[in-house]
Amino acid sequence: MKLKLENLIYQDIAVQSIVKVFEGTEKNTFDSACFEGIRSNVSRLSKEEVQESIKNICFENGVNQDVANLSSDKDICVEMETGTGKTLVYVKTIYELFKHYGFTKFIILVPSVAIRQNIIGTFKSFDKQLEDIYGFTPSAFEYDSKKLTKVTQFIEDQHPQVMIMTLASFNSEDKILNQAQREDLFNNIPFIEAIGKTNPIIIMDEPQEGMDTDNSIKQIAKLNPLIKLRYSATHKVIKNLLFRLTPFDSYKDGLVKKIEVLTVTEKNDEASLKIELTDIQIGKGDPKVKLKAWHLNNSNGKIDFKNTAWLKEGDNLGDKTNNPSYLNYKISRINKSLKTQKWTVVFTNGAEVLEKQIAGSLENIWALQIEWLLHRHFAKTQRLLEKNIKCLSLIFIDRVSNYVGETPIIKNIFVKKYKEIYPEYYGGKIPSSEEIQAVQGYYFAQKNSGEYADNEGGVKEQSKIYDLILKGKEELLTISNPVQFVFSHSALGVGWDNPNVFNIATLNNSYSEIKKRQEIGRGLRICVNQDGQRVYDALNVAESDRINQLTVIPNETYETFVTQYQEEIKSVYGSTNAGAGMSHSHKGIPADEVSFKRNTSSEIEQAFRKYWTALAQKTEYTMSFDEDNLIAESAERINKIEIPDFVIEASSFLINEITEEGQNDTFQGSEKVIQKSTFTPLDLIEEISENTGVSYNTLFKIISRLHNLDQMIKNPPRFIHEASVIIRDVELNEMIRGLDYQITGESYPFDFTDFIKNISKEGYVETPHKGVFDKMLVDSDVERNFSLDADKDAEVVCFLKLPSWYKIKTPIGNYEPDFGLVMKRKSLKSGSESEFYFVIETKGTNDINDKKALKESEIYKIRCAMKHFQKLGLEVQYKAPVKEYKYFKTLADNSINAN
Repeated sequence: MKLKLENLIYQDIAVQSIVKVFEGTEKNTFDSACFEGIRSNVSRLSKEEVQESIKNICFENGVNQDVANLSSDKDICVEMETGTGKTLVYVKTIYELFKHYGFTKFIILVPSVAIRQNIIGTFKSFDKQLEDIYGFTPSAFEYDSKKLTKVTQFIEDQHPQVMIMTLASFNSEDKILNQAQREDLFNNIPFIEAIGKTNPIIIMDEPQEGMDTDNSIKQIAKLNPLIKLRYSATHKVIKNLLFRLTPFDSYKDGLVKKIEVLTVTEKNDEASLKIELTDIQIGKGDPKVKLKAWHLNNSNGKIDFKNTAWLKEGDNLGDKTNNPSYLNYKISRINKSLKTQKWTVVFTNGAEVLEKQIAGSLENIWALQIEWLLHRHFAKTQRLLEKNIKCLSLIFIDRVSNYVGETPIIKNIFVKKYKEIYPEYYGGKIPSSEEIQAVQGYYFAQKNSGEYADNEGGVKEQSKIYDLILKGKEELLTISNPVQFVFSHSALGVGWDNPNVFNIATLNNSYSEIKKRQEIGRGLRICVNQDGQRVYDALNVAESDRINQLTVIPNETYETFVTQYQEEIKSVYGSTNAGAGMSHSHKGIPADEVSFKRNTSSEIEQAFRKYWTALAQKTEYTMSFDEDNLIAESAERINKIEIPDFVIEASSFLINEITEEGQNDTFQGSEKVIQKSTFTPLDLIEEISENTGVSYNTLFKIISRLHNLDQMIKNPPRFIHEASVIIRDVELNEMIRGLDYQITGESYPFDFTDFIKNISKEGYVETPHKGVFDKMLVDSDVERNFSLDADKDAEVVCFLKLPSWYKIKTPIGNYEPDFGLVMKRKSLKSGSESEFYFVIETKGTNDINDKKALKESEIYKIRCAMKHFQKLGLEVQYKAPVKEYKYFKTLADNSINAN
């Protein structure tokens, strides 16, 4: 099997966002980028030019400057939800940067073996398909300190080089790359210094995994990068965030699997004697703790799992909870380990509760989790086989010894439950021990001694199963391969994924939120069939027919996180326009060479030439700005701001079920406490200035006119945000008001010939009747429907998708309108026919003030274009935004009748 390369619009936007950063760079050649035998990446763009490009790209992508955290540092962030193909995005970015600018030196930094192996697998999976597109294949290799000839080749070669390495390769002075006293130095300098002379572009995969420590920053700086590109779904440090694909957008547009949470709870759960260590108090005296346990209420007999009061050594948990089941739990010791730095509560009966873990009867919970995992797995396997798709399940466990140790509790439970449940789905057949063993795969970290560890340090190539899981993604996906269940601990928590993981059970007890999001992410990718082709669901697919659904079977603490995870999608990332907006056109179909031929109609040719003569005139703009209007209108609108009290709310919900539409819960009560806020006037001025670009002097004048500063005191950050939005809006209005276009006397040439495009069927429509070309390029369903309707309209003489080189200059970058159209209509009075010329901008709305459907930059460019076309005169009429063709016809009718 070979995974198929797809044409996904959101991935192309992410790739081109990086490419645009270097616009204006002279293409590197042997003569311009080779010094003392070292081939380098060279860009003579100033820091200011790069920053201006970054600012404009953020604006185009709808990334707010506050979110982007614009910085002069050589760092650029790309945020993509787990499972949406960020590895392939930066691999394609490497190809594009060489194609456009001749950059040849790239270093991919990874935090783990799993991620490194995934990157190597990506290069191998798509090398032939990418070579067919770009005409070359870069030399991609793992750094190996025993193979320094590869490093020498990296430094010298003219061909694109990609070195994949971990921070551990050079993060201390004794590493081979840093050594200055060796016989095999490069030109008598340490290899790290020679690499630095190449000015590599550094790609940081999951930089939050240890790449932002003081030592890491210092060591990476030795590589003297041209720029650092940071890719992650969970950035901790954000600088110059150019592109954001949020979980909300990923779910909304069907780019990842939906999540089903199958909660496992025991009947009479209060009998499990669960205990959690939830809080520690350290003061002058002995430490105290709060424990979460089952409390008995004598008045109504109700049992609640809740926190105790502060407990100390000698306290009896049975007495404190009024629950006789805990009378044997007397605290004998509260201690913090020097080795792990974690707190432990030890009871007189020998039981221990470790910080951020549960103590109780976990085996019963694990058994139920595995039981339901098997039910889901077998049911999905039978349904997916009909569509030629293999089903995989992933099981995260608490300790490696529980699967491969002397008493492998979890493995024994799995075997027992497999034998019990398998016959229900396969006609009563009893599986043999050999068959059960064959369906299991596992990947755990191993120490150099050969002992298994609960972390990833020192992973070695261990066995055939290691190769299959970590390296053989395509082999694992084939139905003929028997492995269907993969067991792991932390080693597959980051970087590893497989598109056909449909079920995840978590038999561990960690509370780490980022880790949990990463674990869920192992199964978010859209599935593939046996041809390596991704299989998508329709957006309106019925629940019973959905293919891409990940079932998560959590323990209790994990269920809590999944709820938080879904709330993050709906609320933390904002609203329906969170992240980069895109249409549902992502279903990848392999691209083919498609010929676009000019229409041979003489009527179309004649009309189009006349139309183009009017349309092709170029303009330049000038701007003036009225500061007094800005101050007056901003102050007037800011004075109307009303801020609710800043409160911290504690709420309690009993969760009944979680579905993809949201969660069904029972409200248990809440408490609100009004908070006090502090601020200084200079902080207010500084933050608004950073958000709007308005000078301190102008802002002082605006603030001096405000009489609602009591609203600001309630919640300064929210007031600053709302005031900044108002000022930016007024700024744009003032810029438009003072914008003027002048015709330059130059025109775009009439340069329309047949052409060939490497594009999928989703990227064009047939327009044989009225199209200037027999096919029309389209980027969305809106453009597709507009083209089809225009091609059927008897009043249309001709139309075309305007070429990308037809640009209108605006203060925030060039604007490319969508369609040009010529319409003919006969006068009822005179009987004569007249032609009318239009330019149309299609969007997902007909309302230019619809800020949910339109980005701020789109609104601004449309308003600039209106002024441009006004300068061209009445001959060319501009209609924007337009969602459907019938709305355009209404606008056209109004314009024609008015004339």
